[in-house]
Amino acid sequence: MKDSIGERTFSFESRDILKKFLLKSLFLLFFLFAFMITVDLSSPIRTLAADDPPAVPVTLGNAVERALAARPDLRAETARVKSAREVIGQARSAEYPQLSVSFQTLYGNSLFGFFLFPDYAYQDLNLLTVTLTEDLLDFGKTGSQVDQSRWSYRAEQARKEALWSQTVRDAESDFFTLLADQHQVLADEKSLEDANLQLARARLRYATGSGIVLDVTRGRVNVEAARLALIRSRDQVRTDSVNLAQIMGLRRDIHLVAQEVARDPNAIAAPDPDRDLPVALSHRPEWKEASANVAAARAGVRNSRSQNYPTLNALFQSFTATLPRGALPFTYIPNNSPYSTFNFGGALTIPIFEGGYMVHQTAKARSDLMAALDTRESVRLQVAADLRKAAIAISDARQQLEEALTEEENALKNDTLVEEAYRQGQVQSVDVMDAQTSLRQARESVIRARYLLMNGYVAYQYARGTIAPPGIVRGTTP
Repeated sequence: MKDSIGERTFSFESRDILKKFLLKSLFLLFFLFAFMITVDLSSPIRTLAADDPPAVPVTLGNAVERALAARPDLRAETARVKSAREVIGQARSAEYPQLSVSFQTLYGNSLFGFFLFPDYAYQDLNLLTVTLTEDLLDFGKTGSQVDQSRWSYRAEQARKEALWSQTVRDAESDFFTLLADQHQVLADEKSLEDANLQLARARLRYATGSGIVLDVTRGRVNVEAARLALIRSRDQVRTDSVNLAQIMGLRRDIHLVAQEVARDPNAIAAPDPDRDLPVALSHRPEWKEASANVAAARAGVRNSRSQNYPTLNALFQSFTATLPRGALPFTYIPNNSPYSTFNFGGALTIPIFEGGYMVHQTAKARSDLMAALDTRESVRLQVAADLRKAAIAISDARQQLEEALTEEENALKNDTLVEEAYRQGQVQSVDVMDAQTSLRQARESVIRARYLLMNGYVAYQYARGTIAPPGIVRGTTP
């Protein structure tokens, strides 16, 4: 009887040991299975990332310098500036003497059309004419044309500066956007790692009987959501890289990687639109262009009015004709070869009636002046509005960044506490997932706020007209 009881006790202990062994083995198998699933879940993302073209690092300064050197429309605007500068010399040429020489070789029977040669004979004629003219008084025609061309040249310079500033703004904005999305990828990779880890834990708890299938299902959903977010953020990085490469004038299929910025070159301590409005009106290229257009329009009005005034020109002319011997029967031309004469005097031109052309020209010039004045006022309002909007954006981004940093700190503490409580069995896995979701959202908020503030600085410097690449004095162009 005792032996049977002992055998039963031994058999029960053997069964308990066997159960514990099987349970530990099953636990180890599920852990390895969960680890393999975690690796498999992340492998498609790595495969997609491996398909990218070779990565090329780029700094903020390199991006801006390359954009300024490679932008075709900026080079075209440079050529237009040179063309406008030549127009000034073209207008000023009327102030200097005009010298012309003409030479004609004719075969005819008369000189000047009415000095007939004897017997209507045709002779070889060589006619040389030298003419020198000088405007003595034109009542402001030339001066107004020079002023008009000079102000048009300054307006073209301002358009080039505006395009230069836009290029710097676009390059910096695209760079910061790429950098922000790169950090978003890092945040999404961390979120995917947390989701995979939580899914593995949920499966282990479910395998050991301490969890429920709902936790596993929720974990799978979170993993798929994290994978989708990572795919979207990486696709956005590729798009940002293409946009930055376009601004930089790169044609090859490359993957640009924005390098970290140690210090924002556009940072402003205290933006004040009212204080910076005079600075913007003295530096903003659009305002310079509008002011130059007003001055050019006023010169155009003066030029159109001067067309109604007389013009006095001085004239000196030398005429030499090589005639055959005996071609003209004049006693004061002994040999009839060559024949020369000199003329000098002046010409007074008085416009009397031109069919209303000058009247309409003056009316058009006045309308152009009114349009230029209204455009300049519109630019003033636009500059003031740009400053106010950029200042509001900076203030809003600063507040968002402060709140986001606080939110991230609290979310990190909450995630740590919930993880510890979950390990002790005090909370469910769904609480851990919610804490991780809150932490992920807080990280994304910090990223958005930080680079929203950087882009706000770029916008404010552009609105103030003092934007410049790193290392270049603000308000100057190369």
